[in-house]
Amino acid sequence: MVGLPEQEYKYPSQLSGGQQQRIALARAIATSPGLLLLDEPLSALDAKVRVYLRHEVKALQRKLAVTTIMVTHDQEEALTMADRIVVMNQGVIDQIGTPTEIYREPKTLFVADFIGTMNHVNGRVVTPESVKLGSLALACRKHGLAPGKRAVISIRPEDIVPGDEIVATVTQTGNIFNVAVKNMEFLGSFWRIHLGDEQLGNSQLIIDLSVNAVIRMNTSVGKKMSIELPSDRLMVFDPTTN
Repeated sequence: MVGLPEQEYKYPSQLSGGQQQRIALARAIATSPGLLLLDEPLSALDAKVRVYLRHEVKALQRKLAVTTIMVTHDQEEALTMADRIVVMNQGVIDQIGTPTEIYREPKTLFVADFIGTMNHVNGRVVTPESVKLGSLALACRKHGLAPGKRAVISIRPEDIVPGDEIVATVTQTGNIFNVAVKNMEFLGSFWRIHLGDEQLGNSQLIIDLSVNAVIRMNTSVGKKMSIELPSDRLMVFDPTTN
């Protein structure tokens, strides 16, 4: 069941870390438990083995139909393996939801910061549906903060929309504006690009672009580009509640 029939005559010391974890899992399910508790079972393994085993563990759990609670600090592990995620902060539950809900609709600044990569920049509240970032007035999701209050403005790198052309200064409006490319990081399947501009004050934003998009847009350090921060993806949090 755990895929180790050829290892039955080996001693524990002759098994790899991934194989030892499979044996530990076999011991745990041998008594047909009604509840399976896993405490960071994949944390000590190398990256490729971890990716392989998390699919194996999930498939086994589905096959056995046993309720499983797994503790992990690996956000990718939680997103790929869980039906529901419980995010805890200092022993207190911040949010419970599906992986999609936790990732796309974080309820607190801690959840937004802990799960996935997120832009966090400091601003101020203007109205219940707008904020000030540097010299920019941006439309955002509706929030409950009072006008004039300090706020953390958050948006995921993949939610920032790049423009094909530079926007004329006089036509820059709302959530569409020009920025300069400050730095570029190649991460294999995509580029992580750091953006800045006078309008943003001391803040910088990161945007994730596919390799093909970077080539198509001829993106390079120092070059200007236009971006849009979609108001429905621009979240506002109270900085004092993290």
